[in-house]
Amino acid sequence: MKKQFKDEKTRRKTMKKTADEANYMLSDENTEGSTGASSVPVPMPDLPLPASFTSDNPTHRYRYLDSTNPWLVRPVLDTQGWDHDVGYEGINVERSFMVKHKYPVSFSGQITKDKKDTNIQTELASSLKHGSGKATSLAFDMQTVGNDIYCTLCGETRFINFFNNKAITGLSITLLDDVLAAGLKVEDKMIVNKRFCVVMTGGAMTAHGDIAYGGSLEAQWKDKDYLLNNSLSTLGVSIMDWHGDHVIRCNVQSHVRIGRSTNVIAQADLNNRGTGQVSIRISSSEQIQLALVALFPLMKKLIGYPQRMLYGPL
Repeated sequence: MKKQFKDEKTRRKTMKKTADEANYMLSDENTEGSTGASSVPVPMPDLPLPASFTSDNPTHRYRYLDSTNPWLVRPVLDTQGWDHDVGYEGINVERSFMVKHKYPVSFSGQITKDKKDTNIQTELASSLKHGSGKATSLAFDMQTVGNDIYCTLCGETRFINFFNNKAITGLSITLLDDVLAAGLKVEDKMIVNKRFCVVMTGGAMTAHGDIAYGGSLEAQWKDKDYLLNNSLSTLGVSIMDWHGDHVIRCNVQSHVRIGRSTNVIAQADLNNRGTGQVSIRISSSEQIQLALVALFPLMKKLIGYPQRMLYGPL
């Protein structure tokens, strides 16, 4: 086990060194490019054409250039278009830039149109760091839902109070037609040691004068060789209250790695209404014969299907 840990540590160091060298070479190329003449726009690779492509259509409709322009404009392919149609139903626009050389901002928008409807989707996001261990991210999203416009404004602030404590608080406001909904979330993560941590979450959401509350408590326990086998166990409890109706749910999950290529994930949950589920999932990259185990319930289902058709469910 120590030898595996040492090999894994050496491999990660090698990957980090290779990534640093690649970033250094890329920065050198960018410096040389900025000092030289501006690059000439070049045509981008052709996008796949629809199956019913008509050769009489002008080819320039399917071409676009990659230039130094910060705005990235691309066509949107319609995979389920009409026969003998152009095959593209809209455009996509993206751009990332800095405000006052400190605040990164990203913008993306997409407009699609067919013979009946026009859909618009835009997203604007930014983040700013204020003080040590504090950062705030903001996002605005607008899109069309049928004939209405769906707008969402959300923000999140992260605090690192101590080296073993992280807190997150967030607020979101959503407007759809004449319905206004608002939500608040508070989360606190306490790292007890390298193997054990506790996450506490609480929040509330209101719309039309109704308020729903919810909260959860989750504990994670990592294996001592977590870096090698990714084995961990999780125990969580959640509660929700809406109009005096309480729903309490308990969830247990365990992830165990057997050997180098087999993973076993077991999960069980139960609520106060007496319903729940139990699941076991096995995945392997070498033991392909394990997939044959899934054939037994499938064959049983197929064999019993004619009987249910004749006599009905038992």
